[in-house]
Amino acid sequence: MKKIRTYLLLLFTSATFIIHAQKVPKIDLTPWKLTIPEGAVTTYKAPKLLDYSENLDIQKFMFNDLTDRSLVFYVYPSIKSKRSFNKTDLKEQNSFGGDAGWTFKGGAKLKAVVRMGDISKKNDVNPRVIFVQIGGRLKEDQVNLIGAKDKTAPSILKVFWDNGYVKLRSKRLADPSITGVDVLKEDSWIDDDGYTFKNKVGFDKFTFQIEITDGKMEVSVNGEDKVYSGGDYKLWNAFDNYFTVGCNLQGDEIGAYANMKFYTLEVSH
Repeated sequence: MKKIRTYLLLLFTSATFIIHAQKVPKIDLTPWKLTIPEGAVTTYKAPKLLDYSENLDIQKFMFNDLTDRSLVFYVYPSIKSKRSFNKTDLKEQNSFGGDAGWTFKGGAKLKAVVRMGDISKKNDVNPRVIFVQIGGRLKEDQVNLIGAKDKTAPSILKVFWDNGYVKLRSKRLADPSITGVDVLKEDSWIDDDGYTFKNKVGFDKFTFQIEITDGKMEVSVNGEDKVYSGGDYKLWNAFDNYFTVGCNLQGDEIGAYANMKFYTLEVSH
C-alpha cells in the first residue's frame, strides 16, 4: 500500500509539473539581464535570472501570469530609487554575460506579442509606459576620442504605450552640418517630432516588430509600418546598440503603477 501511495504521489507531482510548464510563457531569458527598481537598483542575469519564479525579490516586479501564459513586468513609483523614472526591464547581454552590442550595418530584429495589463489612471489619463527601447553605446576608443564620461550614447528609439496607442520617439541630428567625431557626442542628437500608429491597441494583445538594416529602421504594430531611413540613420552605424524590454513608467505620481505583459519575445542579429 505504501508503494502505491508513493507512486500516486509521484504521478500527481509529475502531472502538476507538466501542467504548470505548459502554462509558463516560453520566453528565453538566457540572453538578457533583469533590472528591478529596488533601492539603488538590483540586476540579475543567468543563471540566477532563470530561477526568477523562485526568487521572491524578483517576483515583486517580474512574474508569470499562468491565466494567460504571459511574463509580467510590474512597476510603481513609490519605491525609493536613484533613477528619475522607475522601471523593470530586460537588457540584452552577450553570450559571455557582458554588454551586448550590434550595429545598424550588421542588422537586428525584435518581435514580440504584448499587451498593457493593469495601469493606474488620474484625471481619466493613464501614465505613459516605455515597453521597448533601443539603447546606444560608445566603443572604448570613441569614449577616449571625444572625452566622454562613460559609454552612454543616445537611444535611437523609444516605444511608448500612451493611452491605448503605440507611439515612437527617435533621434535626429541637431544640425545637418554636424560631421566627423562630433556625430558621437550626445548633444549632437535631439528628439524628433515623434510618431503615433493610427490603429489603437487599447488593452488588447498586439504584435510588435522592429527590423534594423543598414541605414534603415522599420517598426510595425499589427502590420502597420513606420520606416525610418536617410542620412541620420546611416550615421548611426557609428554606435553600438542593444534592446531593452519591460515596463518603464513615465511618471512619479502618488499611487501610479503599471504592468506590461509579454507573451512572446524573439531577438536576432
